[in-house]
Amino acid sequence: MTDAFPPREISLPPGDFAGYIFDCDGTLAASMRPHYEAWKQALAAHGAKFDFTWKLFLTHAGRGTRHFVELINQLFGEHLEPEAVALTQDRLLRQLQNDIRPVPEVVALARRLAAEGQGIAVASGGNRATVRDTLKRIGVGDLFAVVVTIEDVAHGKPAPDTFFEAARRLQVAPARCLVLGDSVLDVEAARAAGMAWVKLEPR
Repeated sequence: MTDAFPPREISLPPGDFAGYIFDCDGTLAASMRPHYEAWKQALAAHGAKFDFTWKLFLTHAGRGTRHFVELINQLFGEHLEPEAVALTQDRLLRQLQNDIRPVPEVVALARRLAAEGQGIAVASGGNRATVRDTLKRIGVGDLFAVVVTIEDVAHGKPAPDTFFEAARRLQVAPARCLVLGDSVLDVEAARAAGMAWVKLEPR
């Protein structure tokens, strides 16, 4: 179950931060298992031959769906159609959305920061409709005025574009932003953007 994980401590590093950028899936939302199942089913439906493991999924979590399919083709010699697989994955994920729960301590942190008047944003590799739906399902649909998705940038994570765009919309210099994410790609993108980061365990 996605909500069976023990609570985790969130320790923020010292710094003069004015912007806090949260990843969505695996960070604010305990949604990694539904995403993984949707990917497994979508890849199988399109005839993928390779073994799509949990480790492989976590290694590349945070990439846009089409970019992920393109990478799979390169890594495993598959000939999958990125757009078609992405549409199937999105459809299957919507069927599994009821399994998605908030990560209480992360959502509580976002609410506290917002109440203190800090700038908060979501920066995700997902598509806009799915990210907005996830935020609504976990009870923070109206909390984040700034939500950046793969559709808003030229290059997704691990490129820094998503975080740069979130900082721009927050009107906060990148050096004064702190990224909170659960994936290796979040860390790589934060470093590329010159931002501090906190790596959380994926949920």
